Amino acid sequence: MADDWSGMSNKQIEKLGEPFFSTKEKGNGLGMVVTKNIIKNRNQGNIHVESKLTVGTTFTIELPVKLQL
Repeated sequence: MADDWSGMSNKQIEKLGEPFFSTKEKGNGLGMVVTKNIIKNRNQGNIHVESKLTVGTTFTIELPVKLQL
């Protein structure tokens, strides 16, 4: 998922997933906490964030595939 909004600083990216940290004026800072828990802890996946100020942000989510033969 990508956007072309304002982007995030390195400090903001480092804080992603911390409870009650938000880049939104009216955000509560729990969305990434829940998302991170679902992807990393419950599904052994990864979240990668790339961002450039004034350009935008890209989130890449990787989830393992379980094959049943």
